[in-house]
Amino acid sequence: MKRRDFLRINLAAAAAAAMSLKKSRADAAHPSASAAGGIVDAFSHFSFIKIIDYLEEKGGQKPHVFRSLFANTPTLIDPDRRLELMDRLGISRSVLVPLPWLETSPPVHADPRLCLEAAGLFNDALAATVARRPDRFTGVALLPTTNSEIMVAEFERAVRELKFAGGMFVVGPTAKPPDHPDFEPLYRKAAELNAALWIHPSRPALYPDYVGEQMSQFQAWQGLSWLLDSSTAMVRLVFNGLFDRYPGIKIIIHHHGALIPLFAQRLQYGWDYFEQNTGVRQPTAISRPYIEHFKKFYIDTATQGNEPLLLQMALNFFGVERVLFGSDCPMDATAGVAFTTDAIRSVNGLQVTEAERALIFRGNATRVLKTG
Repeated sequence: MKRRDFLRINLAAAAAAAMSLKKSRADAAHPSASAAGGIVDAFSHFSFIKIIDYLEEKGGQKPHVFRSLFANTPTLIDPDRRLELMDRLGISRSVLVPLPWLETSPPVHADPRLCLEAAGLFNDALAATVARRPDRFTGVALLPTTNSEIMVAEFERAVRELKFAGGMFVVGPTAKPPDHPDFEPLYRKAAELNAALWIHPSRPALYPDYVGEQMSQFQAWQGLSWLLDSSTAMVRLVFNGLFDRYPGIKIIIHHHGALIPLFAQRLQYGWDYFEQNTGVRQPTAISRPYIEHFKKFYIDTATQGNEPLLLQMALNFFGVERVLFGSDCPMDATAGVAFTTDAIRSVNGLQVTEAERALIFRGNATRVLKTG
C-alpha cells in the first residue's frame, strides 16, 4: 500500500471514530428512542414558601433551615418554572415528593394538632398545583408522623380525596425508626390502597459525626450519612418482616437503593459469619438468605452524577422492573438541570435492551404508580 493511501485510509477511520464518539456523548445527554412519550421522573421534589412560613411561625425557628435553599431554587417552588425545565429536558411527568419534612420543626412535629395542620396545608397546596396540570404532575403526600392516627388519616385523605400516588416519610437517627409500631397501620393502609410509600433520608447537620462534637463537619451528614440512613432503614424493614406481612407493598428508596446493592454480598457474608461463629441468629422470622428480601424494594436512578456503572450494580441487584427513573430534581446548583441530565445519561449508559430502558424511563412508573 502506498504511504498516501495508507494515510488517507487511517485519517478517514480516525475521523469516523471521532464522529462516532461525539455522537455517543451527545446521545448520552438526551433521552433515547426508548423514552418515546417522555420520561416519568418518579422522585423529584416540590414545595411552597408558605409551608416554611408556617413552620417558622408555629415552631419559632427563624429562619427555617431550608428557607434559603427554597428561595434560591425557583424550580422547586414555581410550577411554571418547573414545567419549563421539564420541557427542556424531556420530562413528560414529574412525581412531586414533598419538602421539607415536618421533623425539621421539632415543636410542630411534637404537637399532633400542629403537625396534622401543617401536613394538610402542604398537601392541599400540592393538590392545587397538580390540578393545574394533571397531565404533567403527580402528587405525593407529606405525612405527619407524630402518631399513627393522624399519619394514616392524612395518608388516606391524600390518596382517596386528593388522588395522590402515595406518601413520603423520612428516616435517620433523629427520626422515628421505620419499624416502630406507629408505622404498622400506615403499611397496612398502603397495602390496602395499593399506594406507594417514598422513603427519604433526613439526618440533620446538627447530628455530629463524633461524640463530643456539636455538628457534622464538611457536609458528611448529607453526602455520605444519608446513604447509610436509607440503608439502615431498609435493614430494619426487611428484618421486621414487612414484605412477609405485605408481599405487594410498594416502598421506593431514594438514591438508587443507597448502599445495599453495592455491598449485598458483604452483608450476607457478615450475617452468615456471625451466626455461624456466635451461634446467635438474627432476631427475625424471615427466611434465609436474608439479602434476597431486599430485592422487594423499588429504587430510583438519582445517582447525583453521570454514574452508569453505579446504576448498573443497582439494576443487577434489584432487577429492571424495580427501577424507576428518578432524578432528585431540582436539588442541585443548577436548579435541576445537572441532576436530571446526569440521571438520563446514567440510564442511557446501562447495558440493557431498549425495551428495558423504556421500562426504566417510563413503563415501570406507569405500572407501579398508575400515572397513565
